[in-house]
Order: sequence, then C-alpha cells, then structure tokens
Amino acid sequence: MNTAIPRIVRTILYSVAATVALLAPSAFVAGGADEPTPAAQPCYNGVLPWNPYLQSCSLPAAGQHIPGAAPGPVAIIACRNHPGCLSWYVNNP
Repeated sequence: MNTAIPRIVRTILYSVAATVALLAPSAFVAGGADEPTPAAQPCYNGVLPWNPYLQSCSLPAAGQHIPGAAPGPVAIIACRNHPGCLSWYVNNP
C-alpha cells in the first residue's frame, strides 16, 4: 500500500506537467494578438519564370491583358528561354 500512493502522486504530477507543456506554447501564440498581422504585398521582387501573369515590384505595372496584344516586360522576361510560353501568353486570356 505504501508504494501505491507515490505512484498515484507521480502519475498526477506527470499528467499536470504534460498538460502545462502542451498548453504553454498556445499561451505565447495567443499573447501576440495586439500586434498587427503582416499583409501580403500585391507584388514580388524579381520575375518568376513561366509565370508572366504575376505582378513584379521591380518592373512597371502591366495594364489589363488583352489576347493578341503585345506582351509587357514581365511576360517577355518570364517567358525567356521557354519555347511557346510567350505565344501562349499572347494568344490565351
């Protein structure tokens, strides 16, 4: 009987410690609610290959894309060294 009580106490202490260990990180995450959340930029730095539709921060903004119209600088740079990419961009919406 003497060994049963320390086992029960030890089990209770371990379960309390495990609960604290699981709940402590959420307290740190919830504590940052006063800070403003960062917003995503509407553009990115550089040019991504094979994606002429994304807006680049380093190149001028392209107007509305009209099928058959001349491509903008972002499309020309993004489609560089990719056969068929520029014609696909110009001829498709």
